[in-house]
This record gives sequence, structure tokens and C-alpha cells, in this order.
Amino acid sequence: MKRFPVILSTVFIFNSAFAAAPLPKDVTDFRTLAEQCEHFASEQDSDLDAQQQKELDASLQATCGKAVERLKTLRVKYKNDAAMMNVINAYDF
Repeated sequence: MKRFPVILSTVFIFNSAFAAAPLPKDVTDFRTLAEQCEHFASEQDSDLDAQQQKELDASLQATCGKAVERLKTLRVKYKNDAAMMNVINAYDF
């Protein structure tokens, strides 16, 4: 029982020491758009009626179009930052 506080504090310190630095806002915004794009793309289904397909297409255009443009911009902006490029390149359209 005496070991529990020691183990708990060690785990906390270890996890805190290796916590990732927060991402810049432009990268965070891009990730949000890219994840929304992937979500809408996964909803593609041949069983959708015409109205649902139209709404899905509009959502895809809005999110994926912006994500693709931001991807290009971010690749130029962070080309010399390997950590940011790993985050950015996790999404490819």
C-alpha cells in the first residue's frame, strides 16, 4: 500500500514530461476540417435518397475543399518543421 503513492506520482511525472506541446491554431483548425471531411466521406452510401446525397455532397465540398487548400498552405509554411509535417501529413486527400 505504501508503494501506491510512489507509483502514482511516478506515472504522473512520466506522462507530464512527455506531453506533446500544443499545436498552432492553423494546424488545429486544419485537423478539425480534415476529420470532418473524413467523417462525411465515410457516410457515402448508395442507399441515401437524393436529398440526403445532396446534403452530404455539400458537406463534403465545404469541408474537404477547405482542408485541401489548407493542406497545401501548411505544407509550405511548416516544410522545415518535422514534427508539424508529421501531423499535417497524417491527412492526405
